[in-house]
Amino acid sequence: MTYNTGAPRRRGFTVIELIIGMVIFAIVGALFTRLLTTQGKFFDKQNMGNAARNVSRASLNRVVSDLRMIEATGGVLAASSSSITARVPFALGVVCGTSNNSTAISLLPVDSVIYNADGFYGFAWRNATTGVYTYVENPAAQTKNVGNNLCNSVGITTLTNGRAARLTPVVNGSSLGTPLFLYRRIRYEFKASTAVPGKFGLYRTTIFPDASEQSEELVAPFANTARFRFFVVGNSTTAQDNPPGILSDMRGIELHLDGLSENAVPGSASVESAPFTTAVFFKNRAQ
Repeated sequence: MTYNTGAPRRRGFTVIELIIGMVIFAIVGALFTRLLTTQGKFFDKQNMGNAARNVSRASLNRVVSDLRMIEATGGVLAASSSSITARVPFALGVVCGTSNNSTAISLLPVDSVIYNADGFYGFAWRNATTGVYTYVENPAAQTKNVGNNLCNSVGITTLTNGRAARLTPVVNGSSLGTPLFLYRRIRYEFKASTAVPGKFGLYRTTIFPDASEQSEELVAPFANTARFRFFVVGNSTTAQDNPPGILSDMRGIELHLDGLSENAVPGSASVESAPFTTAVFFKNRAQ
């Protein structure tokens, strides 16, 4: 017996059509996957490159702000391709006068965090006749936030947000208005990183008068090509690899901050690098 439902029969997919469709989807899927993989590698490479550049730039402001203020004739204490030790000024001012076995000074406005940080080592005052700075340290002491009476009495007004202080021992040989600065001993050096084992890091170390030290790793990792080079009197346009025999002949430092990314791009055997070179010329230098 034959039954007729009255509805037309609907034709389905044949096996061949299904196979063809699956093949097309597989091809499109493979192409799309390859596109995503390529884009992923591209973005990974960009990110690792940015990470390497950030290493080079992260410490730049800190290093430059310290090193550019060095006084040329006596500011650098030790130097090599991997390390610089210097007297770094952190406050500038003038002499008001001497009383009570100390010298009153008026300081220009300075960032309170920088001024109040630990590590005061000494002070240096400038001879008005010769222009040479005399360094006084170990012992040297600063009494902060004293009154302005002596400075006011001689006509020196401490600027808004400036500071009045007293120094011991007495600044012998100075006169009213003699320029001076307070400084810390700071060492910058490239050495093995603790943050990124197997690589180099840039360290900033504060040296205290009692010979103790406080060190911090500013940033890492750096390539083994990161180093210091030196500008000297008589050849001020081209840096040399070695420091001058007489450190007072140094007039600036060339910084090679060659940063690396911490990780390699997937599928790559090496990390990304970002060579970076800049120069710092001492601001307080002899004319």
